[in-house]
Amino acid sequence: MIHFSAETLAPKQNYKFLTGAVAPRPIAWITTTSKEGGIVNLAPFSFFTVVSSDLPYVLIATTRKNGQKKTLPEI
Repeated sequence: MIHFSAETLAPKQNYKFLTGAVAPRPIAWITTTSKEGGIVNLAPFSFFTVVSSDLPYVLIATTRKNGQKKTLPEI
């Protein structure tokens, strides 16, 4: 697996990497681990975007019509 460190990339490289990761809109897989018992949750997210590339941040929206996704309390 290839790893990238935002600290070693220039802001322009971070921008290109992040915008390439969210367009066209793929499915983001978010993994969390519960506090009790260490249960791993893998959830698909399609509602996410880049917030900043200088400090690389990606925003996810955890909303659901019929209640809350399990991911939100585990983040």
